[in-house]
Amino acid sequence: MVLAHPIIETRAYPERVLTDRHSFHQLLLGLDGCVELEIGGRGMRVEPGVLASIGVGNEHHYLAPRANVALVLDLPIEWCEALQLEDLFDRCPRRLSPTLLNRARCLEAASTQEVVRWLNEVLAQPSNEAREPRLRLLRLLPEVEADLARAWRVRDWAAHCHLAEAAFARQFRALTGRAPHAWLIERRLARARQLMCDTRASLTDVAQACGFADSAHFSRVFRAHHGASPRQWRNLMSCR
Repeated sequence: MVLAHPIIETRAYPERVLTDRHSFHQLLLGLDGCVELEIGGRGMRVEPGVLASIGVGNEHHYLAPRANVALVLDLPIEWCEALQLEDLFDRCPRRLSPTLLNRARCLEAASTQEVVRWLNEVLAQPSNEAREPRLRLLRLLPEVEADLARAWRVRDWAAHCHLAEAAFARQFRALTGRAPHAWLIERRLARARQLMCDTRASLTDVAQACGFADSAHFSRVFRAHHGASPRQWRNLMSCR
């Protein structure tokens, strides 16, 4: 099976030896009980707080001698490559800090950005380094959303993250599912809809607050995405 996006779920492993091999990367984090895991002839015990990595194509065997709960992260190869997460699968099992373990219990319901942030903090835990470009990208998104009126340029985002523009675009798409410019337009339109519903600001004021060049530009982009002008949309919403 080739994954199109990460799959994160809790699983209980059976009390019998099973053998598996994946076309994707996998992380196994013990939450309760334990799972005996063998990869390439090397055995390990995945107990609460222990994170084991299984790289793509690696045959592995596992057995759960008693009741257990594990968090399993199935991660597409291309996704990991785009976000520079391959180092997760070149290391021995590691014991996570209590903080990272507690946060892992919420990953099933977390956004992609939260999952990526957690994975990067797992990578950074041994050396406490937090200067990698992917972490800069994670910090960039809320900064942009907090100042949508600014004349943002994708090449400036890439420079901020110390990445070539093409590499930045690949990482950005892997993280958000959108190209950088498309994501920015979506966030600006979302803010515009909020302002038109919650305030009596003029359409010109809304356009400027959301980073559009002028009301005409705002109207063109809004109509292209929503099939109605901002004024028509606002009038329709006011009747509900």
